[in-house]
Amino acid sequence: MPTPLEHVRKKLCAIESLTASYCIPTLWLPPHTYAGVRRLQHPAAYYRSIIEQILSLPERSLRPQRRQKELFYLAPVRYLTAWDHCGTGEISYAVSSDGWRQTGSLLKTIALLPYLQSLGVTWLLLLPPTDHGRARAKGTLGSPYAPRRHTTIEETLAEAILELDAETQMAALVEACHRVGIGVVVELALRVASLDCPLIAQHPEWFYWIRVDAPQPLSPPNFNAETLATIERAVSNGTFDALPEPDEGYRSLFTEPPVEVWSNSDGTFCGHTADGTLVCVPNAFADYPPNDTQPLWTDITYFRLHNHPDYGYIAYNTIRYFASQLDGWENRTLWNYLSSIAPSFIERFDVDGILLDMGHAFPRALLERIVTCARSAKPSLLLIAESFDRNDPIATQLGFDAVVGDCWHHAHSIEAFRRYAASLSAPSALRFFATPDTHNTPRIATRGFNVAAYAYALCTQLPGGIPMITCGSEFGECVPINTGLDFRPEEMAAYPPERLPLFSGCTLPWDVPDVRVLSYVRSLHAQDGR
Repeated sequence: MPTPLEHVRKKLCAIESLTASYCIPTLWLPPHTYAGVRRLQHPAAYYRSIIEQILSLPERSLRPQRRQKELFYLAPVRYLTAWDHCGTGEISYAVSSDGWRQTGSLLKTIALLPYLQSLGVTWLLLLPPTDHGRARAKGTLGSPYAPRRHTTIEETLAEAILELDAETQMAALVEACHRVGIGVVVELALRVASLDCPLIAQHPEWFYWIRVDAPQPLSPPNFNAETLATIERAVSNGTFDALPEPDEGYRSLFTEPPVEVWSNSDGTFCGHTADGTLVCVPNAFADYPPNDTQPLWTDITYFRLHNHPDYGYIAYNTIRYFASQLDGWENRTLWNYLSSIAPSFIERFDVDGILLDMGHAFPRALLERIVTCARSAKPSLLLIAESFDRNDPIATQLGFDAVVGDCWHHAHSIEAFRRYAASLSAPSALRFFATPDTHNTPRIATRGFNVAAYAYALCTQLPGGIPMITCGSEFGECVPINTGLDFRPEEMAAYPPERLPLFSGCTLPWDVPDVRVLSYVRSLHAQDGR
């Protein structure tokens, strides 16, 4: 029976005679060292030739092995290979007149594997590839962290010209990675759903609801300085049995789940409760600290993990540090659903690892269940927690293999990074990403070549560290993917969602790479024999 990658090859063979005015960055082509752009007359033949090379590899390389020398490569599929192939002047979800996508796709990621091999990459970390919401979307494309269907691959990651669904093309990417000896880790956002998630209508009891006349978008509750201090002490001490609640005015905005739900014209949902109150699903916001100043998360909503009637509101004590009164009120059907998502990815795509977005904000019992179900589906699974604590006690106790860690936080100068390295003399409980930047931080290239070179070199030596490159940083990209961490207010203002690759149609500067940085990074990580 043909494999998914063989299905893709067959489809490419059928269309390889089709001509197009199709440009790709020269850096995508061997020897992966030149700037500029190359025009292809038969793009399908180009992709077919790479896939045939991959399929010709011996079976001994079908499964990645955890090696002493490892390198992660972090990438949002939609952004990694986005390119204005046909000269339309924009990167959008619209398929070009010749049938090819301008946004990044799973097929183009397969074609990029030889480039990743030239860097010495052993693990590909994909930001959430799941179907994302369109309602109240951020930027021009929407956020991959606004899952509409948690087990479905985003359809726009598939090349429509192949006439194969996104699931088949995702499976082909994983198969191709395995054949070249690269493991695949997928990040999953399980704590939230998009505002147009079908589950809202199917399971209204899984969500929070507010009166339609409540202020929107919803802002977090206010606490005075004394109460904030009390909250901080309680959280620090781990005593969650008497956490201060929001005031009555805020709590009164929330209602019981509706008895009937319908869809609005924009894809969001409304309903009415048993007493006829008109209600809707609220947006999310940063939950801790309670006075966090991050912008509101207007395209997602939180799952309601407990169904206690007195705690039907969104606050730090219902979605992060759970009041002890919630014990015994678990939303069991929802917990079962969330626990099934990772196994679904493992069974359908044979992924090698899972990174849990905000996993540390789940109740301990739910997180334990998610881990147990994932491990049962694949005992060798690489489990990574999105925790910045290299000694995270819960991640350690539950058997996570690694955490994101805090390495990136110290990469703003050589001296700061040197002090950080010195602080690692005592081994940490968990392995962590040894990286000078992530998709949520400033790019290391903004610190200058000397700082970047020092940081990348030191990241290969940090005890317990797993070196990682954020896509584009290996050739000097300065534009951040997102402005989530370590940005000043003026920097965040300079990058609204329309300018951020996490939310909008953007491209990496593949045609004008900083070859000096690329050569240096490659010299640090290239595997023997490559």
